[in-house]
Formats: sequence, C-alpha cells, structure tokens
Amino acid sequence: MQASLSSFLEYLRKERLLLTVRREVDPSFELNAVIRTIQAGPNLPVLFERVRGTRFPVVSNTLGNPRILARLLGVGIEGVAARWAELAAAGAEPAQSAYAAAPGALEETDLAALPHITYCEKDAGPYLTAGIIVARDPDSGVVNLSYHRMQMVGPGELRCRLSTSGDLYRIQQKREARGEALEAAVLVGLPPALMLAGGSTIGPLRSEYELAARIAGERFPLRPSPRHGLPIPAASEIVIEGRILSGVRRPEGPFGEWMDYYVPVTDNHVFEVDQVFARPGALFYAISSGSSEELAISAAPIAGGIYAGVRNWVPSLRDVSCFPHLQFCALKLEKPPEGHAQRAIVAAFGAEMNRVLYCVAVDEDVDIHDWQDVLWAMATRCRPDRDIFQIPNLPSFARDPHKMHWGRLGIDATKPREHAAAFERKKTPGLGAIRLDDYLDGWNGRS
Repeated sequence: MQASLSSFLEYLRKERLLLTVRREVDPSFELNAVIRTIQAGPNLPVLFERVRGTRFPVVSNTLGNPRILARLLGVGIEGVAARWAELAAAGAEPAQSAYAAAPGALEETDLAALPHITYCEKDAGPYLTAGIIVARDPDSGVVNLSYHRMQMVGPGELRCRLSTSGDLYRIQQKREARGEALEAAVLVGLPPALMLAGGSTIGPLRSEYELAARIAGERFPLRPSPRHGLPIPAASEIVIEGRILSGVRRPEGPFGEWMDYYVPVTDNHVFEVDQVFARPGALFYAISSGSSEELAISAAPIAGGIYAGVRNWVPSLRDVSCFPHLQFCALKLEKPPEGHAQRAIVAAFGAEMNRVLYCVAVDEDVDIHDWQDVLWAMATRCRPDRDIFQIPNLPSFARDPHKMHWGRLGIDATKPREHAAAFERKKTPGLGAIRLDDYLDGWNGRS
C-alpha cells in the first residue's frame, strides 16, 4: 500500500474504495467539477483514465476521506491526532537510507505533455496543485519537501508562491542573498506517506523524509534526480527539475485557494524548468484546492500539533479534530476538572497560531468528527453569556491584508460538573445494529 502511488491505487481497488472515470474529461473545469461532486457524495479516491490533451491518467482525492487517511496511519479516525503527535515528535532519527536501485528508467517528457488543469472560473490558467518541491538547505544539508501551487506559464516556466513562514522560503532566501538560484525538483505523484509528510511542518533541522518513513514504517528508496542529483523517491511518478531564480518575481494568479476565495495577482517566485521526466506509464496527481483532500492533508498535522501541545497542560484530552474547516478545532475531554475546558482551549490556540480561530471543548460522549454532534453539544451544554470568551487582536497567518482572521473565540460546550447527571445522553439499545434492508422491501441501501 505504501510503496508507490500505483500500489496504493491497487490496494484501494481491492478494498473497493477507488472510483474510475473512463469517459474523456476536459481538464478545464470539468475535471475539478467531477472531483468536487465525488467529494460531496461518496468522497472516495478517483482515477480519470482519459483526460483531454494528455496521455497521463489523473488521480485525485486519495487522501480526501479522513477514514482512509486514518488507515494509512494504522488507527481509527478517533486516533489520528494522537498518532500524528507521536509520529511527528522529534527523536533520534537515523539518516535517510542511501540511494537505492530505482525500479525502471525515467523517460524524458515536457511540461506541454502534462495535464493542464484549470480548476476555477477566474484562475489565471492551468496549475500544478500537488507538486512537492524538493530542495536542500545550503548550510545544514537538510532536504526539505513542501507543497506549493505552481502556475503553468509556458514550456519552461512555472510561477509559485513561497510562504514567508515556510522552510523553502528560508532556504531560497539564503541562496538569493548569495546571488544564486536554488536548484530544486518538483515531484508529482508520490506514495501516500510522502504526500502526507509534504503537507506538514516539522522544523528546519528535520527532513520530511524522516516523517514519511515513520508513517510508512520503512524508509523509501531514493535515487539522484537526473539533472541536479537531488535525493528524490525512486517511486516518483513525474519529476520536474530546474531552479528557483534569484531576485526574480513575476505576476502569478489569480487562483482559487484553500478558503474558496481567489487570491489576487501578486509578484511571486519563478521556477525555471530544465527537464521533465516520467516513469513509464506514469500517473499525474491533482489536488482540488480547498477541497476535502487539501483540508484533510492539512488537518492531520494541525490536529497532531494541538494534541501534543494541549496534553502537556490538560491530561484529560482524548482527541482533536480540525476537519473539515481548518479554522475550527474541536477538543474531546474526559471528565475535565473545573476550568480545564477553558485551559485546554487556550493551550490549543497557543499550539496552532496560524489557522485555528474557533475552538470548542466537548465531553467524551460527543463525536468530534461529526460537526452535527459538536453543534448539538454547543446548543445544549454551552451557556453563551458564561461559556464563550474572546481573545481580541491576536493575529493569524501572515497573508491577511484585511485582518479578517484576527482574534480567537473559545467555546466551552462541556456539561457542568455539578449537574453532570442531568446531561446524560439518551440511548436506544440496538440502534447501531439496524440494517434497513432487513425491514424495508426493495431498499438495497438506497439513500
């Protein structure tokens, strides 16, 4: 399951979790419309066998279902936050394994041959949305992996935004200060553990290769990239080699980003393409920005970081969820002492300073992976004039020119300790075991 994207798809097929689109689809809008429709329905991984204008099949949404993501981590959905906190904890990690014999030669291709997918009505054009950039820190030698949207401008140029809070930006700035371009490779289509690791933040002195090895339970064979000799996974489907230019910024955007708004045109970094390579029979990967897949990939590391931070102060914490909206966080607490719900909320805000604006604390009888249940707890266990508090004027992520994401709101939706017996949830024995097709003629699982 973890060896390559292809082996992951084979696993999904055997588990009947992979949807296949065999008719030809248009990469301009239609492909994204199908992805979004699937995510709003069965929310399963999808393979597009024929995409107009390219020979490459397109895969999407393999990590968009939180329960599939939990399988990859070897836990149930309620254990994802704790498991991620364990995997991401800094430890004495051996160096990444040496280069291994790579299965199959890479074939040279070009940007024009890749799928040119346009996602939203006002996007500037086609974008790479699942490209993970690999670059090496010139001082420490640590190899960084990170996602960046990349506008496909021409046969030899990509334009990408590097977040000023990210490790790749820091690495690029070091090269730029010396007047040097940063040699890098863009990887599209990776084993699922590497896709998960690429969406995390683990600090400048550790490589995401370490985290991916922990997730998969084994190290990934690496090969030197054909042009620059950067360490890349042998199982990479598509490799784009080039460099991020020094002192050059060009207009990029608009683009429909993760909050489902368009980011405006801004001057961003330029990736100059040297060569493009693909495995024989390679698959192309696409992530619909702001969809359940991007949010699930982001939510697991955020929840794990909050779990680790809150548990230091509130041992009664049992689980954390930041899906499907990264601005919201739900904390499950087991019989917290008086005041510990508020303590947990403040600790959660301190553990994650960029995305989470709203935090709700609930009891152990609430399913925090079902926001209808969280809303039920808010409606029945929160006294608005006493159990809600604000932290004013606290900034959020850097790219917020209108200061719309300042401040925090904490909501204590735990039952009052002194009246706990009055807030016992009613239960119907046998409710979870009912199969409607045993009772309704011709039902056959209809919704």
